Amino acid sequence: MKECSSFPNGGRASSRACVLDGKAYVFAGRDANGAYWNDLWQYDPVNDQWTSLGASPMKARVNAAITAKDGKLYAGLGYSAIRAYNEEAYQRDWYEFTPSTGTWKRLADFPNGCTVAPIVFALDESIYAAYGCYSGFSRDVFRYDIAADTWTRLPDNTGRPKPNSGGHGALFNGLLYYGGGYDTHNLSQWYVADIAKDQWTSCRSIPGKGREFGACAAGKEHIYLFGGRYFAGDMTGGEVFDTYLRYAPDQDRWEWCGTMPCGRVENLIAFSINGVVYFGLGEDEDGKVLGTLYKIDD
Repeated sequence: MKECSSFPNGGRASSRACVLDGKAYVFAGRDANGAYWNDLWQYDPVNDQWTSLGASPMKARVNAAITAKDGKLYAGLGYSAIRAYNEEAYQRDWYEFTPSTGTWKRLADFPNGCTVAPIVFALDESIYAAYGCYSGFSRDVFRYDIAADTWTRLPDNTGRPKPNSGGHGALFNGLLYYGGGYDTHNLSQWYVADIAKDQWTSCRSIPGKGREFGACAAGKEHIYLFGGRYFAGDMTGGEVFDTYLRYAPDQDRWEWCGTMPCGRVENLIAFSINGVVYFGLGEDEDGKVLGTLYKIDD
C-alpha cells in the first residue's frame, strides 16, 4: 500500500468517483467546514496530480452519482440540504460532461426521488442507477438509455437484495456485485447480478457486523470494501471501521486484509485504474473530513 497525493482544498466527504481513459474524476461532496460543493476534480495517477475542472451547473450536493461511458461523464442526483429533509433537497437533474471540451449538457431528469447514494454504473449502451434512498428504503433499479436520453424503471423484483441505503457495489467481468447498507440496522447481504437480465444471486455474506457508507472498487482479481459504519439503530451511533476486506468472485470468498492507514473512515471513495485500487477522502469517527488517498496493486 502506498500513499498518493492528497486531495486539495482540505479534503471531501460523501463525494463520488469514476474512471475515464486512465484518470479518476471526483464529483461534489462536503468539505471540512460543512459546505456542500458542485465541482469536479481530475486525478492523474501517472503524475500523481489533482486538477480542478471547475464548478458544474448543478446545485451543490452530497451522495450524488457519477459514471463514465465513451469519452464522457454522466453525473447528478444526490441530496442538497444540510439541516432538514424536504422535497426540494432530492436532486433529480442529470448531466453529461465532455472532458475534451469542458462542456456540460443537461439530460433527462431522473424519474423519482430515490436519488440519495445510489449505485450508478455504465454497462453496454446503458447506465443503471439502483438502490437510491428517498423517504424510505428502496431496491428500485432504473436503466438510462444514453442514445434515447430516457430513464426506465425496471419491474419490481423480489429476488434483489433487501431495500436499503448506503450499500456498496462494483462491476467485475460485466457483473454487478452489491451488498451491505442498512434498512433499520446494518445488512451483511452480498449479491451478484446480471443486471441486463435483472437476475440476482445471493453470495457469501460480508463478514462481521455488516457496514454502510464504505467504499467499493474492483481490482484485477478481487473486489475491495473499505471502511464504513456499523449502524445499530441510532443514526449517529455505532462504530466506524478502520478495516478493509476483499472478495474473490471466482471463489465466493471474503478475506480480512487489515487496517487502513487513514484510521476509521466512512463516506469515502474508491476506484480502480488498470488493476490498481485507490481509496481515500471521507471523514473519520469524529467527523473530521480527510483528503488522503492510497493505492493497492491487486
